[in-house]
Amino acid sequence: MKKYYFISGLPRSGSTLLSAILRQNPDIYADIASPVETITWDSIETITHSENNNLILEDQRKNLMYGIFDGYYKQIERSIIFDSSRSWTKRTNFIKNLFPYSKILCPVRDCVSIINSFENIFSKNSFEGNILLEDIEDVFLRSDSTFKGKIQNPLKYLMEGYALNPDMIHFIEYENLCNEPEKSMREVYKFLDMPYYNHDFDHVTYSNEEYDKACNLKGLHTVRNKVEYKPPRIILPPEIVEEYGRRNIEFWKDIIDRSYGNDLKYN
Repeated sequence: MKKYYFISGLPRSGSTLLSAILRQNPDIYADIASPVETITWDSIETITHSENNNLILEDQRKNLMYGIFDGYYKQIERSIIFDSSRSWTKRTNFIKNLFPYSKILCPVRDCVSIINSFENIFSKNSFEGNILLEDIEDVFLRSDSTFKGKIQNPLKYLMEGYALNPDMIHFIEYENLCNEPEKSMREVYKFLDMPYYNHDFDHVTYSNEEYDKACNLKGLHTVRNKVEYKPPRIILPPEIVEEYGRRNIEFWKDIIDRSYGNDLKYN
């Protein structure tokens, strides 16, 4: 029988890297975002607005949800599944009721770095139209659109999930994962209450060209061979760095400090 866990958090914060590392464990399957969260929510909404709503028992609803997970991942032979979606953190009670043992891994990163990462990807695809942020031609408007369209909602979901069920959520800072991958992964396994697997951080590879083609952005989900932190070149104008730096969205910093002390290095 498969066991289900989840990856959520913020975009451009290491969820693809985390999945690529986890996949080295022969018992674990992890990949980029799936439609499972949307399918389960749409199914609940369909039942809620149907004339049979009052006739469908909670156990029947749960069985339908189990069926969605098991059906979607039937072809995967590994026993532990990590499903990814930025929206799982707004559905912690759903997860807790369906899979009481389950936890959510949440890669995070400061706002300026996320926006800058998107801009770097856009700049590397200069001969392709930007379908993520259509018809936005200057970096100031793009940054605003990136924050509102790609960061704001996942951030709210993350805050909601942590407020409601903090015991289910584990924050993983991108820089920490890159700088100290073994230490970060040992904390992950400890949080999940799983035996540690000796990962090879010098040979971590992953790409999903088909998915990236749909986004019209080459390299959107490509992981380098060696896990290491290479400070990205900041290509944002100073005014944008200052504006989004002031927002101070990184509420998880103090939480990590309280949980693990000052043992981890921050950059």
